[in-house]
Amino acid sequence: MSLTIIKKISKAKAKLAKKFFLAIIACGTLTTSFITSANTNQKSTPSSFNTCVACHGPNGEGNSTLNAPAIAGQSESYLLRQLTHFKKGIRGAHQGDIHGATMRASIQTLNLDNDIPMLAGYIAKLPAPELSQELTGDLKNGSRYYQAKCGACHGGQAQGNEAFKAPRLSGQSTEYLQRQMQNFVKGIRGSHSEDKLGRQMAMMAKTVTEAELKDIIYFISLQK
Repeated sequence: MSLTIIKKISKAKAKLAKKFFLAIIACGTLTTSFITSANTNQKSTPSSFNTCVACHGPNGEGNSTLNAPAIAGQSESYLLRQLTHFKKGIRGAHQGDIHGATMRASIQTLNLDNDIPMLAGYIAKLPAPELSQELTGDLKNGSRYYQAKCGACHGGQAQGNEAFKAPRLSGQSTEYLQRQMQNFVKGIRGSHSEDKLGRQMAMMAKTVTEAELKDIIYFISLQK
């Protein structure tokens, strides 16, 4: 074998070894990055969220079978307020609020000063779900009724309004919206002396007829 051929073979082996070495480094970097990311996500998820997953789902998307609403996508202040209300019995204490009572009982072990603020902050960062819901209604009427009675507080596209402390309605289970409106009308929700915003909502809910509500909820279900 000539010296020239030997040199070419040596160079080829050197290049191959270099590529192999770089591949090992790249693989190691990706593995380390993946492990670091996994550890970071694990640490950033508060243990108290495990209480929510069973009913509201791993991403806070809700579960209509369990009558659990979507909680992802709501503002931190709204989540904090509602969790605090459940904890203190401002919400979920009425004998007619079966689902509220379940929610209230599930968070009694959470601390108001640490657990609940941390939980609200975490859930608020979860992306709002996109639910596929089959409804019928009059979109034109729904839009008209919604803008006249709901839009000023909850936003033109039901996106919520932090300035008015009004929650997001889009991306929410329509069964939940229907049930809460009934609760407001019947005094099951929004009747506690410490729930000022709830009392305002209860007053507005009583101005909406059943026919109007059907079209309003249909409109909300189409908002993204």
